[in-house]
Amino acid sequence: MYSIGQLSKKTGVTVRTLDYYDEVQLLQPSSATEGGHRLYDDQDVLRLQQILALKYMGFSLELIKENLDNPAATWEQSLEQQLEMVKQQQRQLQALEQALRGVLHSVQMEDELKWPLIFDIIHLFQRDQDAVNQLYQKYLSEQEQEMIMQLQVERDKDDIQEWACIIRNVRAISHEHPGSEKAQRLAEQWMNKVHAMFGDNHQLQEKMWDVIRNHSGEVELYPMDEEVVTFMERAVRIMNERKG
Repeated sequence: MYSIGQLSKKTGVTVRTLDYYDEVQLLQPSSATEGGHRLYDDQDVLRLQQILALKYMGFSLELIKENLDNPAATWEQSLEQQLEMVKQQQRQLQALEQALRGVLHSVQMEDELKWPLIFDIIHLFQRDQDAVNQLYQKYLSEQEQEMIMQLQVERDKDDIQEWACIIRNVRAISHEHPGSEKAQRLAEQWMNKVHAMFGDNHQLQEKMWDVIRNHSGEVELYPMDEEVVTFMERAVRIMNERKG
């Protein structure tokens, strides 16, 4: 038999938590001493281990008690429900991660907090977590979508900052002729980054440019706004013409 202090030491569960489990009738001692001190037997220890395992898997204390106290409980169904809940939480966390990356990207791009833009980015992922993927589906095969997703995962902080710098510079000279010396330097940097990303896969590169060209300015493709896309398309065309 174990006193509450011994059980706490054996399992790492605090006495306060064991008191609470007793209070809500989740884990009650099998017996007590003449002085009223609670005693737990091996079955109580087993039940506590079950509680801890289920709690780790995300079950609420109410659901744990319901399942442990019901001999006819269908554990398979309970676990399937719990698994679906975890998957939903994962989707929500992935959407939150994408929203946070988008907000961080906007700060790096704009060098300030633009709250209307941040609201649009967050609202996008609240409204439709797969909005970007749905956009890609119109232009890319499943295999190509996977390739794009992998390219995005592989992007590091330096790569994102380099793109941000190029786009900021494009915005700064968008009033100039796209054949100017500054514009052509940026066109060269732009295409170097594109080639570093896509390599020799020109087909995928062209398809992605179709996505960007046709949906520039939409929050899903921030910061590729129409002004940047139109200017760089003209600058790159001039660069290629001059190279023959």
